[in-house]
Amino acid sequence: MSQSRGVAALGLAILALATSAPLIRWAAPAPALTVAAARVCLAAILLLAIGRDAFAQLRALSARERLLVVASGLLLGTHFGLWITSLYFTSTAASVALVAMNPVFAALFGFLVGDRVSRREWIGIGIAAAGCATLAGGDWQSGGDAILGDLLALAGAATAAAYLVAGRRLRGSLPLFPYLALVNLVAGSGLAVVALAAGSSVDLPTTSWIAIALSAVIPSLIGHTLLNRAVRTTPTHLVALAILGEPVGASLMVWAAFSETPPVHAALGGAIVLAGIAVGFAKRS
Repeated sequence: MSQSRGVAALGLAILALATSAPLIRWAAPAPALTVAAARVCLAAILLLAIGRDAFAQLRALSARERLLVVASGLLLGTHFGLWITSLYFTSTAASVALVAMNPVFAALFGFLVGDRVSRREWIGIGIAAAGCATLAGGDWQSGGDAILGDLLALAGAATAAAYLVAGRRLRGSLPLFPYLALVNLVAGSGLAVVALAAGSSVDLPTTSWIAIALSAVIPSLIGHTLLNRAVRTTPTHLVALAILGEPVGASLMVWAAFSETPPVHAALGGAIVLAGIAVGFAKRS
């Protein structure tokens, strides 16, 4: 794939990923855990159909690597469960901006285990933290459940970062599609158990099931596949900058489709968060 095709694939990937929040909004009134479990399970089925040798690849792994697959899957499931639930409590603008904090958490996790965090990254972390404070301050003043939603989105960002850190150790052991199929299978199974234990209903309107199915196909399958393909030929800083377009696109789509105008403090705080990530992490190699 040429670099120009890689840039085109990257643009389509961001567009596909940006549909995630609007599709979750469309799935209402389906319970958040039902949406998360059904989406990830459907994505796992599609990925298993593509990565048909996933279980053969799994058997070839060492016991430690199999544990990493399970850990990655559980972290991915936790990420989706937390983030999708956050959309039921706070604005889309706040949720998608806060969940985009995963590069910040990845740097902090690395620092805790001895990795070097550059001065530029610390500046980015500080700016992003100021954005979080702006968001949280506005939500605290407005009352309601928005603060809970913000915390869930931040926890979703942290678990996404942990998922990426765990998965990085398996890159050389598993091809992309078998890896994605296996971790989504673990994630979906875990979410299904939690949803059933919580008594989440599966008796949903047809429109909810359509939205869930589309979320499994467009952002999960198409978006992530195109993103992984684009990464191979597109400069890293362009990928990092483009990914920052996902929260903006998601907020605009929800604004257009559901007339959900972002609160001023959410728009401002989200812009500061994204600026911090761009300053600190857009040119990481």
